[in-house]
Amino acid sequence: MAWQVLILISIFFGSVCTLLQRVLLKDDVSDEKTYSVFFQLLSGLIIGGFGLFFADMSFPSDLRPLAIGFILMIVLYGFGNIFVFKALKKMEASRFTIIFSSKVFFTVFASSWLLGEVLTLKQIIGTVLIIVGILLVNIKSAKLAFSKNEIIAVLAAASFGFGVSNDSFMLRTFNLYPYVCLAFVVPALFIMALNPYTIKNMKVFLKKDIMIKMLLLCFLYAIQAILFFTALQMSKNSSRIASINLVGVITTVLMAIVFLKEKDNLAQKLLGTVSSFIGLLLMT
Repeated sequence: MAWQVLILISIFFGSVCTLLQRVLLKDDVSDEKTYSVFFQLLSGLIIGGFGLFFADMSFPSDLRPLAIGFILMIVLYGFGNIFVFKALKKMEASRFTIIFSSKVFFTVFASSWLLGEVLTLKQIIGTVLIIVGILLVNIKSAKLAFSKNEIIAVLAAASFGFGVSNDSFMLRTFNLYPYVCLAFVVPALFIMALNPYTIKNMKVFLKKDIMIKMLLLCFLYAIQAILFFTALQMSKNSSRIASINLVGVITTVLMAIVFLKEKDNLAQKLLGTVSSFIGLLLMT
C-alpha cells in the first residue's frame, strides 16, 4: 500500500481519537500527567501486541549509535504528551489546534538541518495552503496574545515537531513495531518515575465506563500511530509527512460538524477545507 494512502487513513483515525480525547478530558477523569502516562502505556502495549503477532520485534544489533536519538525520543514524547493534555484541558480546542499545527515548522527546520531534507516549491505552497485552511476553520477563536496556556501549546508543538524528525532518523535502522512500542512505553515510564503519584491515581481508569472508553481510544490511536510511522518510514521525508498530517485538523473539524453539531461559521470552515485539500494534492 502506498504511503500516501497510509497517511490519509492515519489522519482519519487521528481525528476520531481527537474527538474521543475531548470527551475524556471534558469529563475531568484525572490530572494530565496520570492521563498521559496511562494513555501512552496502554497504547504502547497494544502496539507491542500487534508487533508480536504480525511483525518483526527484533532490535538493532548495535544500539550505541542510536543512544542520543533514543534519549531525545524519551524526553520529547514524555514531556510533549503532558504539554498536549495540559493545554487541551485549559484552553479552547480550536485555539490549541492552530498553535499545535505549528509543529510542522519545527519538523521542517530540524529535518532540513539534521537530515538534509528539503521541500520543493510546490510542496511549500501546499503546506501554506493547508495552514491557511486551518486558520480559516478556526480564525474566530484565534488571538494574538499569548498566555501561559498558549506557551504550553507551543511547547507541545515543538516537542512533537522535533520528535517526528528524530523518529525519521531512528526508523532508518530500527524495526517499525518495536520502535513505536518503545516510543509510547518508555516516555510514559520516564514520566512515571518523575511523578510516582501517577501510579496511585491510575485507579480512576479501572472504572468500567472509563476503561471501555480508554481501550477504544488507545486501540484506535495505536492503529493511527502504526499507519503514521509506516508512512514516515516509507516516505523517508519527515517534512512532507508532517505537512500532510496537518490535514487532520480539517477532518477533525468536519467530524465535529457532523457528530457534535458544531455548525458555526460553516461556510468559512468549508472554504478552509477546500484550501487544505488543494494543499494536500500539491504535497502528495
